[in-house]
Amino acid sequence: MGQFSDIDQVYQKETRKANMLYEFVILYHNYIYAQHTYEAENCNMMEIHTLTYIDDSPGITVTQLSKIWHKSKSAISQTVKKLMEAGYVEKRYTEYDKKTACLYVTEKGKRLSSIHKAYDVADITQTTALLVEQCSEADLEAFYRIIEQYIKLLKAE
Repeated sequence: MGQFSDIDQVYQKETRKANMLYEFVILYHNYIYAQHTYEAENCNMMEIHTLTYIDDSPGITVTQLSKIWHKSKSAISQTVKKLMEAGYVEKRYTEYDKKTACLYVTEKGKRLSSIHKAYDVADITQTTALLVEQCSEADLEAFYRIIEQYIKLLKAE
């Protein structure tokens, strides 16, 4: 019986920080998929960031987006379909390849993308200011360096 209580103690000690990471990931995931209002336009973060990515990368394909966002082509196609139905994105086929749809923002999509960029700059600035009240700027830089390395580990698996 003593062997299992030792494992429990070690487990409790070692998983405290991992549990914080799990909670952060879950809360951030929920935040990403919650609806946000950008100038009276409701989109979740996945939709608005996909729109902005298309704006910044005209002619990108669903396949390319799926690799960038680490989502299935089906999931990205659903997001793109919503953006198209709302009039933010359009598909175009090239003369030499009638099968591959390239994505472009419409004028309406360009306006929303610009609004989103301004919103993100303000939001990131505000969040950073709140974090710096509790942590130093060096702490934040270290956090982002660690996240960068963690991403590399996850991609390598």
